[in-house]
Amino acid sequence: MAFNKLTGRKISAIIFCFVPLAIIAAQKTVVVRGQVVALDRSEIPNAQVAALPVPSTALGVAGHSSWTSTDSHGQFRLVLPPGRYVIRAKAEQAGYPNPDALLSADPSALFPTISVQQSDISDVVVTLGKKGAVLEGYAYDEQSKTAIEGTKVTLLDPHNPLAIVELTPDKSGHFQFTVPSKPILVSASAPGYETARFANGEPLTLSSGEHRTISLLLHHR
Repeated sequence: MAFNKLTGRKISAIIFCFVPLAIIAAQKTVVVRGQVVALDRSEIPNAQVAALPVPSTALGVAGHSSWTSTDSHGQFRLVLPPGRYVIRAKAEQAGYPNPDALLSADPSALFPTISVQQSDISDVVVTLGKKGAVLEGYAYDEQSKTAIEGTKVTLLDPHNPLAIVELTPDKSGHFQFTVPSKPILVSASAPGYETARFANGEPLTLSSGEHRTISLLLHHR
């Protein structure tokens, strides 16, 4: 109830509250179902899948989606608010290099972009690229054979200096990474030590499905 000073009369005021459509839309979620497969269309169980938001003028930027696992048949289910997403997957434990690393970029991998609106989406297919290999090893002091605090193991594409991965070994000096089947330079460095280069700086190439263990011995400066 309000008072009109000009007429001296009491008047009733109705206040309308408008809720932005974007807020209403954000409250609704949609189920997205699909499958992660290899290049030969075989199922990839226990792969990790995530919906990564992309900007859209019409739909805005959707929220972050955490990684979820596929089932024994490579099937996945995501619950997402409206927006545009790139559906990505990785399966390092199955021998597929992490596509999020530039070192492992593979043009044969297919990560579809979907538009989530009102209806559920099914039959989304995510295709991982070529299988790689597992590179495992130890980096430690040559004399004491013990791990060195602050050690970094570097994997580098000799043809692209931007394609680099840095690994931090555990307390025993152990490291492991799924690498693509192409030439890679491997080295280790630590404060107060000379850089140790595998095979004197020659590229290492592992075959698809191979599992290689190496040692990187560091010398005091």
